[in-house]
Amino acid sequence: MQIDAIRDGGSVHLRLGGRLDREWAGHLSVTLEELLRDGVRSLRIDLSTVTYISSAAAEVLARWQQEVASLRGEVALGELSPAVREMLAITGWKPGEPATGTGRVVDLRQSSWHLPAVSAGAGDYQTSAVTPDGRLTCTLHGSPSRLTQHAFGEDDCDVVAFPPTSFGLGLGAIGRAYAECHEQIGELLAVAGGIATFPGDGARLPDYLLAEGTSPPQVVLASGLSCRGSFAKLVRFSTQSEADVVPLSELVSVCLDAVDGRLAGVVIAGETAGLTGARIRRSPAVGGPLRFDVPQVRDWLSFAPERTHTVTTSLIAGVVGRGAGGPIAGHLRPLSLVGRLSGHLHAAVFSYRALPQRTVELASLVRGLFRSHQLQDVIHLLWDDRGEAGVAESALVRGVAWVGPITDVG
Repeated sequence: MQIDAIRDGGSVHLRLGGRLDREWAGHLSVTLEELLRDGVRSLRIDLSTVTYISSAAAEVLARWQQEVASLRGEVALGELSPAVREMLAITGWKPGEPATGTGRVVDLRQSSWHLPAVSAGAGDYQTSAVTPDGRLTCTLHGSPSRLTQHAFGEDDCDVVAFPPTSFGLGLGAIGRAYAECHEQIGELLAVAGGIATFPGDGARLPDYLLAEGTSPPQVVLASGLSCRGSFAKLVRFSTQSEADVVPLSELVSVCLDAVDGRLAGVVIAGETAGLTGARIRRSPAVGGPLRFDVPQVRDWLSFAPERTHTVTTSLIAGVVGRGAGGPIAGHLRPLSLVGRLSGHLHAAVFSYRALPQRTVELASLVRGLFRSHQLQDVIHLLWDDRGEAGVAESALVRGVAWVGPITDVG
């Protein structure tokens, strides 16, 4: 028996030859497990030179088809030899037959990713359309500069509802009114009906609220951004074979190119190599204006001297742009020296979960993260520009990103 793998990014063409009996079925299972662990989500298996396939091998193919399908991937059987077709017919399988739970092999349809892969620096990227004319409206809340200059109160905050079709981020707290939650104001992220926050009242654990009913959750934002509308593109990304990570700035640049925009909203679900970020320790509604000078900054910010949250899964959302001007510029910070990239991005960090690599519905993914995986942190992502003394930027391994051009800011 012979097994040859030809890899192209997150896809693999697997060529098998000889007798695929029970012993070699075990070897095939190990090979498929290693490929899946290495980020492969698209498999095409060539059986044109296989002379025999046993029931054990058919069960292996069926089991791994179901495993990959659960991650929204694909396993396609192609180039079946006459001998294989006959053996599979004997075991009760027909090409194109859907799974029935009886161990039959499934010949999946071709991938829905129609645009060719694009390589950029460290990553491989594929793009598909979500809503061809999708666009976003962005609303500004509060003033970042005011937080560092003056004490603020109820009149400086906005109460914002986040229905499933919206996302947002900033310094805020879950609640319906300033009076009931101002002491909890901290880093906050809202995506598709899920709210993650790290309260600024001395809490040791992040908190969350997942909308299950018809009423959208509400938050009090002292400073931040909210976006409504629809995404235009979905970008799948993974590392190139010679690269270890995908830098966040590279992914952001590809997302902007995908919508031909200077300003865009993004939501990223990524398997994380490490994050560079910070979060406030206490609510500015209680402690007065934020202080970023030394040594007071240590009382206000939690910041690690190295990347944190390796081997986790992150839900990242925010607004990014190239040379963005106007009122929104005050809410954005540099993301790279290259391309005048800027942005405001927050990350909700969860325990590790292998992410789907095909078309995926955002709300379902968000619900799965909040329901089945531990929320570990909520941080404001930073680009550390101190050169060799800095931590550099956040980095991912693979994942998917939703992106839409922002056509209105208010």
